[in-house]
Amino acid sequence: MKFAVLGDPIEHSKSPAIHNAAYRALNLDWEYNRHQVNASELETFLAEHLGDYQGFSLTMPLKEELFRIAGERGWQVDAISEALGCSNTLYRNGDGFAVANTDVLGAGHALRRLADTVESVAILGSGATARSVSVAIGNSFAKLAEITVFSRRSEPAEAIFELISSIGPGVKCSWLPLEAAADFGGADLTVNTIPASSGVELEIDRKFGQSWIFDVTYSPWPTQLASEWPAENRVSGLEMLIQQAIEQLGLFGAVQQELDPNEREKLATAMRSAAE
Repeated sequence: MKFAVLGDPIEHSKSPAIHNAAYRALNLDWEYNRHQVNASELETFLAEHLGDYQGFSLTMPLKEELFRIAGERGWQVDAISEALGCSNTLYRNGDGFAVANTDVLGAGHALRRLADTVESVAILGSGATARSVSVAIGNSFAKLAEITVFSRRSEPAEAIFELISSIGPGVKCSWLPLEAAADFGGADLTVNTIPASSGVELEIDRKFGQSWIFDVTYSPWPTQLASEWPAENRVSGLEMLIQQAIEQLGLFGAVQQELDPNEREKLATAMRSAAE
């Protein structure tokens, strides 16, 4: 069976390496490759190639476009995609197709070790990935009291605040322009969702004392931003990529969707090794 990741740019993606490593670990004669596809090309690409593949992973800038196409075609859409307005997975479901968002669960697994330590969060960016990570944050951190979004425009940040308010009504939500991140006092956790390909120079104030950085970009690692934190206080986007890919493996039928934690870690270890 054939699978692939779609996006633009796509040449840097480690998804083929980690998915193919998982197939080898599971003794599956499957293959996974990549295709460069931009948002205006997605509908045509799917019309021409959907019959040749069992499923796709989608990265930027295709997540919102996939959600739109799914609605028009009447494909099954999972609840997380409905809430966020974006999907990153397309797969066969019986005689039809379905879309899902595995980024939220992937980010939740990546951030699990910080669960009891984070009260304040700063997010750089307000796009589809920022929305997914914000839901994971809202679900993961019981002590969360404050979230600040830094982006070019305030309107997309409002969508994030609506999501956070639905999870934790008492959380203080604030928007500031991106340049204000350099001097705002810092947060327990800083999250960067702005891709390196955007060309934006990132500068953010660090909290006095212990804090963490979660940079969803992962190549090269550490990123310039992440290198400002001690190694033990960094969470790489590669971990989110691997964990959300394991969720995709469940949707693709490679593993049970409720995977035993020990089996999940064995699979993740094989995928990490392939990504190095």
